[in-house]
Amino acid sequence: MPDINLNFFEKGGDEDLTDILEAVKTFRAALNSASAPITPFNERHPCPGVNQNCTDAAQKEFIKLQSYSHHATSTCAIGPARDPMAVLDSKFRVHGVDNLRVVDASAFPKVPGAFPVCPTFMLAEKASADILAGLEERKI
Repeated sequence: MPDINLNFFEKGGDEDLTDILEAVKTFRAALNSASAPITPFNERHPCPGVNQNCTDAAQKEFIKLQSYSHHATSTCAIGPARDPMAVLDSKFRVHGVDNLRVVDASAFPKVPGAFPVCPTFMLAEKASADILAGLEERKI
């Protein structure tokens, strides 16, 4: 099995974890300020129970270990062949490999700033046009 490490919280990790924990605490306080039947709030994690009593360090560790990305992108970036980080050309062809294209969210050179489904649709539209144009050129 490959060891996949997305390096979450590698740079500025404690600051990011602190910010996430503050958001968790704000959300928890909002829920706990409600009245019945919502409260008492029986939390499952990162701090289980009605009367949470766990440390910030324990909560940060839970957040760190449970974080993952639903929207992994930009692992197979488009760019010129001279760019050591680029994998694909502008027509989604893998540099140095014949007859192989990658058409998914991994092709973005940088992670899109929002939910990547719409940019991925746009990328797929461009790729399909490029692929079809290539097929037409071969017929000529």
